[in-house]
Amino acid sequence: MSTGADKPIRVLIFDHQALIRDGIRMILNDSANIQVLGEAGECDQAMALAKEYEVDIILIELNLDGELNTEIISELVKANRQARIILLTSIVESPILHLAVQMGAMGVVSKTGNRQTLYKAIEKVHAGEVWIDRAMIANVLTQISRSRLDDQGDPEIARMASLSEREREVIGLIGKGLKNKEIATQLSISEITVRHHLSSIYNKLDVANRLELTIYAYRNGLADLPI
Repeated sequence: MSTGADKPIRVLIFDHQALIRDGIRMILNDSANIQVLGEAGECDQAMALAKEYEVDIILIELNLDGELNTEIISELVKANRQARIILLTSIVESPILHLAVQMGAMGVVSKTGNRQTLYKAIEKVHAGEVWIDRAMIANVLTQISRSRLDDQGDPEIARMASLSEREREVIGLIGKGLKNKEIATQLSISEITVRHHLSSIYNKLDVANRLELTIYAYRNGLADLPI
């Protein structure tokens, strides 16, 4: 993996189980472009390390109960504004994952994946992109779709109807994983205009960030699912 940066991506690992932390640390230490700055097994310890170290990525292993770690995500985001959160999980239940995204997670990595997938996710999220494992997308969207089958008064129809054609184009490109600069080039507009479009889109669709928008776009057919 190559980040093109002069210094390695600095990572904090948060997991309640020591053996899991050991395994993740060993995997990350195999990459010359990643530096593990610290590990935490408890919430208080994770908060302290997030405030103490200048980390780029906080990698959280989401346990089967899902509750404790999702609750701390927003606190970690506040404690270290430059750090981006990646979830490492086997959970595919959409309510838990959506809650994590709403609280500020920028990536979701399946525990069934390999180390190269984890490296790539860390690289992409560090670069300002979002990451959702393709293996998890279909399961999440299937559950969401089933939960919406009986919803006759779908408020999303009105929200999507408020989008302009240009905003729909931006959403489609977000779904393809393009950065703001790439979107600007593709649409022959400035990056400032792209940011204005994104701000309007977030407000209209009631989403909080790029990852939540990506999931929303896949769920509602505003972007094509990755092949």
